[in-house]
Amino acid sequence: MILGFDVYAKSLLRDLMALTKRGHSVTCIVAATYQSRADKLEIPNFTLSCLRLRRLVPIFSLLLFELSACWRVLRSIGRWDVVVVDPDSALALFPVLLVQRLSGRLPALILRVSTNPLGTRGYVRNLFESFRYTLSLKLSAIFFDRIFFISPMLAGLASAQLSIPNSKVSVWPSCVDTDLFDPSLKSGTLDLRKGLIRPGQLGVLYHGSIGRRRGTLGAVEAFKILNEQSVKATLILLGQGPARDMQWISSYIRANHMEEVVKVHGPIDYRGVPSYIAACDVGLVPLPDDPRWRYQCPTKTLEYLAMNKPVIVSQIPANSWIVGRAPVGVYLQGTSPQEIANGVQSFIANARNLDPQVGRRIAQDFSAEKIAEMLDREFRSIPHLRRNR
Repeated sequence: MILGFDVYAKSLLRDLMALTKRGHSVTCIVAATYQSRADKLEIPNFTLSCLRLRRLVPIFSLLLFELSACWRVLRSIGRWDVVVVDPDSALALFPVLLVQRLSGRLPALILRVSTNPLGTRGYVRNLFESFRYTLSLKLSAIFFDRIFFISPMLAGLASAQLSIPNSKVSVWPSCVDTDLFDPSLKSGTLDLRKGLIRPGQLGVLYHGSIGRRRGTLGAVEAFKILNEQSVKATLILLGQGPARDMQWISSYIRANHMEEVVKVHGPIDYRGVPSYIAACDVGLVPLPDDPRWRYQCPTKTLEYLAMNKPVIVSQIPANSWIVGRAPVGVYLQGTSPQEIANGVQSFIANARNLDPQVGRRIAQDFSAEKIAEMLDREFRSIPHLRRNR
């Protein structure tokens, strides 16, 4: 059983569906709005149970989900060998889980931690979230069987700060859909490229959420510098962001006559993203060295690599963990406009020395199948689970 306050997290669901292919029966309880089609999946041995919310209201929606989920878990606790929860749900269920654990009737307990407290809200709410996160991890370190973090960097940070035993720490990263992001994709990519990039231009793609905090606005300014230096490169922005940032980008492009240098494409259906990656020459991931990105597993980097496309990435632990020293791209020395511009020029100068075919092999280690294999192995190694079985 997987329990979490998450509105249809596709990466997590792919991992869970891959577990069913290894002979496991999986139930996933998530929160979803009425507009979501999250419960329409029909996969053998996989049940997606949605707790419907009319709309997401901070704290209130979370409490409603936790109470409802707690009741569902109580009704079926004896059916499961393993229960995986997120930090929010762990606290809500803890009294029940503790009583069951002390009675010896509880399945193996797993905490999955997908992010650290980001401190991006008001002071009181930040304080509350930090306290909740810390308490959840502290209790789980004592009473749970494993704590899975999204990256080894986050695992190391939390372990050092909260003195979590190494024997309880594992890594459960985000997965990349290697079936969808297939480098053999050719259909329509040539026509798509002609509509996006002028002949003789380097096509640089940024896809995902667009915004100042993700380095996107700096990338737009970088391409103004490149244009002034007569560097033949075009930036394609595929996605959406805060209205204020999108307005700034549009105004900046018009004011500097950069309509052919930076092209803003709105968000598209996720299944169409691989075609845009195939149509461009290199992927750009300019995430700043900020706590919200430093300890993550950037799926956009993985998606470019899965398509055998080279990357230009910021040199933060999240990207370095994935790319390492593989000859699949270049690191930015920083994320200022000038440093991003320098990174594009460095890529142009060194492109012949790269081997993008290595990217696919890197991405396959983050496929749902590989992660499911790891989870299967980790779950079976838990002493509590072995005793119960």
